Amino acid sequence: MTDEARISPTRRLLGLVLCGLAGAALVLFVLGSWNPWRLVWLSHYFGSPPVGLTVVMGLLCVGSWLAFPVLNEATGNARIMFRIVTALGTVLGVALWGVIGPIFAAKIEILARTPDGERTVALVERSDGSRRLHVWQGAGLLARDVGTLGEACGEVTITFVSRDQIHLTTAYGDWSIDLDPVTGAPRQVLGPRCADGPQPATLER
Repeated sequence: MTDEARISPTRRLLGLVLCGLAGAALVLFVLGSWNPWRLVWLSHYFGSPPVGLTVVMGLLCVGSWLAFPVLNEATGNARIMFRIVTALGTVLGVALWGVIGPIFAAKIEILARTPDGERTVALVERSDGSRRLHVWQGAGLLARDVGTLGEACGEVTITFVSRDQIHLTTAYGDWSIDLDPVTGAPRQVLGPRCADGPQPATLER
């Protein structure tokens, strides 16, 4: 019986499953960081490169150890090196996660939604102190971030007057903002100062 034949089929199968999950995670985290479709779930769950590095390298390290153990050090140099590289990648990912991970993390609070569930205004808070109001078009996995209304100053109450118009109430004033009937993108945004009213949206936003 060869050394490879002595590996438990269950162990090998589990290792191959973990390696497959690593491949799937790699694809999702690459798409999450790129995200040309601006899908909300993809950005929220798979938009952090440090987390992606940690998950992919960790799964590859454990998966390769289970599926392809080093049975002979004299002939297993490639496996040993792969294990070292993936272990170091996992440690690097954890370190980056601790240092810059909070930059990619966000707390999301749903403030208003249309009756049909197709348009949503969400408050997105990040570790740098920013509190931005985002407009989503679509529901569930198809929800896309179509634009920001600007910074939320203090408590903000939002209601949908209609599918294409939002009413904002803040300590600094009450304002209405129109949404594009087709894309849902805001046609106005809040000004740079809290007391500023809505201003025409620009391409930069």
